[in-house]
Amino acid sequence: MWYKEISNDSDVVISTRIRFARNLDNYKFVHMLNSNEKNEVLDKVKNAINSEYKFLDIKNIDETTLFSLVEGHLISKEFAAQAEGAIVINDDNRLVAMVNEEDHLRIQAFEPGFNIDSCYKNIKKFTDSLEEKLKFAKSKKYGYLTSCPTNVGSGMRVSIMLHLPALTKIGVISNILEQVTALGLSVRGLYGENTSAYGNIYQISNQRTLGLLDTEIIDKVKIVVTTIINEERKARNKINSYKLQDEVYRAYGILKNARILKEEEALKLLSKVRLGVCMNIINEVELSKVQQMMIDTQSNSLQVICKQALSEKEEDIKRAEYVRKELD
Repeated sequence: MWYKEISNDSDVVISTRIRFARNLDNYKFVHMLNSNEKNEVLDKVKNAINSEYKFLDIKNIDETTLFSLVEGHLISKEFAAQAEGAIVINDDNRLVAMVNEEDHLRIQAFEPGFNIDSCYKNIKKFTDSLEEKLKFAKSKKYGYLTSCPTNVGSGMRVSIMLHLPALTKIGVISNILEQVTALGLSVRGLYGENTSAYGNIYQISNQRTLGLLDTEIIDKVKIVVTTIINEERKARNKINSYKLQDEVYRAYGILKNARILKEEEALKLLSKVRLGVCMNIINEVELSKVQQMMIDTQSNSLQVICKQALSEKEEDIKRAEYVRKELD
């Protein structure tokens, strides 16, 4: 999976995502479609993709697997509850499209680290190939038409997931994020809008799409995120001390020896270990392994790994078991 890979600026940036919102011309938006019309949209998209991509009807995916995809940030929680939807996906999960989510198509490209250009190249290639066979709803004046007015125009959302523990520790994270918002970008927690920044993880993305070229959106996000990366690294130099080393190794020690681990506790401890790995405080574990565990210790992902349904008590035991094994 791409999220296990280490790439540009991975010490601070966990991943890059670009999303295009697109709707088929001559069809109402998804929330206004009846069941037959939704199925027509599914058929049209299915017939438009080439053999490089799989088309997975959501009805044929079990609930645990679906929500493990939510935990991996590949699909939205709202989409997982959709009755007449489908997922288009390639072999390495770098390209994932949701069919009949808020729009007929929510096309997403993912890359590890800070890699906007390669993300954009992949999503453009896929979307352009679709547009050769499908006509998208588009206005000469406004651009692509979307269910939510905030996506009208380019329909593009560039989202960067950052790990910012040092800025949090020195008490300036609120000020930094306020500045980001003032510049017209949005800040969300780990699972998007209205969610907390568990594990000091934040998502930063563009708010405006109307009247802007793709390149203008990309350039703005690049400038702002590059500044945040530099500020986080400066903050890490300020907090590098025996106290931090002790905190990192305590977190590592708990993870290596715990017999019961709750999901939120595991993420907080892994966040500290991730910081320690990136600052060369701890060398016993690879960054790619930490990133993998940050996904795999979440409830549904863990049950997929264990290949069984787990009660809350069993889940906490299995999570600790899994982490001990991975760190052994």
